[in-house]
Amino acid sequence: MKTNRKRWMVGLIGLVVTGALGWNIARAFPQMEQQMEMMKQKMMNRPKAMQAADKAVQEQKKKAISAGKYACCLKTSCDSCALKMGECPCGMNAAKDMLVCNECKGGWHAGNGAIPGKTADQIKTMPRMGM
Repeated sequence: MKTNRKRWMVGLIGLVVTGALGWNIARAFPQMEQQMEMMKQKMMNRPKAMQAADKAVQEQKKKAISAGKYACCLKTSCDSCALKMGECPCGMNAAKDMLVCNECKGGWHAGNGAIPGKTADQIKTMPRMGM
């Protein structure tokens, strides 16, 4: 009889904990959706000069990728190297345990790394430069 009561209590506690976790997860999704919508709105309403600059960076990246000069270490490539160097050596650098740009390092911590077998903690970043 005591064993059945213990099982029932453990089951009830498990149910309450699962429900509480589910409630918190369900509450988080609308907040994330609101934040994403806010960010999209800000992107759409940024100054025309910034939109043109972004378009120019993306075009330069496409040219550099086609020329074999943009080998980023991220699944979604960084923009930092395009802005600072016009090309990206971070993929080759990360594979050789060499330094990557700060945007790439942040991308690794966000789960966007693209070098198999590497973790964010293994990726080394260059110090910030005043360019």
